[in-house]
Amino acid sequence: MEVPFKLISIEHFVSVAVCVSFIVFFPRLFKDKDEAKLKTLRVSIVVLILTFQILDFYKVVYLFGDPWKTALPLHLCDFSAISIAGYLLTGNKHLFNFAFFWGIAGAGMAILTPNSVHAFPSVDYLANQYGHSLILLGISVAIIVFKERPYQRDIFVIFGWTTLMLPPLYVINYFLRAPANYWYLLEKPYGNNIMTPLPEAPFHMLYLYPIAFCVLLLVYAPYYFSDRRAPNK
Repeated sequence: MEVPFKLISIEHFVSVAVCVSFIVFFPRLFKDKDEAKLKTLRVSIVVLILTFQILDFYKVVYLFGDPWKTALPLHLCDFSAISIAGYLLTGNKHLFNFAFFWGIAGAGMAILTPNSVHAFPSVDYLANQYGHSLILLGISVAIIVFKERPYQRDIFVIFGWTTLMLPPLYVINYFLRAPANYWYLLEKPYGNNIMTPLPEAPFHMLYLYPIAFCVLLLVYAPYYFSDRRAPNK
């Protein structure tokens, strides 16, 4: 019998600790490695990410029996996953920026507060932790191994592009109808998560929009303070 997910639990704490440790320390094994090993690393992460995206559709539609319209790769974390995979293949800085800001914010939040009804070791919980950890692993590799970083102006660029993407996503949700709810524009996610205290839709967006900008600032904050300590670097 599957146990309902509880945000405060030993199992969830251990799961988060394992995910974070792997994301932070695994890329350090590849610092200063030769190009052949780095290429293997890049391709391996890309394959894992894209394979998960395909299997996640299978999980939602065929394993759980949910409608296909809920399983399209249109969530923010899907965009982040595709962006970091694209960066690892091409080295495109714009793809890194999108993955950095929304990948850390979205995938990090998803690991800490999973959109999962059942707790460890249910399939939906494990898939949530694994899939979002892959996104953060790719970002961590970009930062630690390939020395990528964002800059202050990138905050406004990413927020601007995100704002422009909201209307098309709302239209897609509207025409797909419930239960399609990409970017949680129509309803808050189920389960115990960071959006639980917010008002019900559509009023939750009045809070989410400024919160989203603050989240981008928070994600960039370590670089801001680091640059202030070393202004000539």
